Amino acid sequence: PSWHKPSLHVTIVTGERIVYDGLADGLTAPSLWGSITILPDHAPLLAILEPGELDIRLGDQEESLAVGGGFCEVLDNEVIVLADTAERAAEIDAERAEAAQVRAQMMAARYRDRPEIAAGHRQALLRNRARLRVAHKAARRR
Repeated sequence: PSWHKPSLHVTIVTGERIVYDGLADGLTAPSLWGSITILPDHAPLLAILEPGELDIRLGDQEESLAVGGGFCEVLDNEVIVLADTAERAAEIDAERAEAAQVRAQMMAARYRDRPEIAAGHRQALLRNRARLRVAHKAARRR
C-alpha cells in the first residue's frame, strides 16, 4: 500500500565493503542464541552472529545474505551488522561452495580429536552451508 513506510534502517558492512544500506520492515539473523528477528521499535540489542543466513524484508520482497558471523546492534530503529563476511546470492558460486563444504566436513572429521583445529573447520562448514542455502533459495525464487 502507498501508506506503508518501512521503519528500520539497516546497514550491513564487512571489512571490505558496505553490502546493504537501506530501509527494511524486518530482519532475521543467525545469532549465537538462535535466530533473532528484528522488527520496528525493537529493544536495544547487541548480539553475536553465527555463520548463517540473514534475511531482510521490505514490503513483499525478501533478500537473503550468507554471513560468516559478526555482530548485530539495534538502537532506535537503526540496525548495524558488522559481518566477518557477507554475500548476496548472486555473488555465490554454488559449485565452489559445495566443494568447500565437502573439504570442511572432511577436515572437521579428520581433526575431531583436536578441538582447537576442528572448531575452525566447523565454522567453515557452517559458512558454506549458509552460502548454499542462500544460493538455492534465490534459484527457487527465479
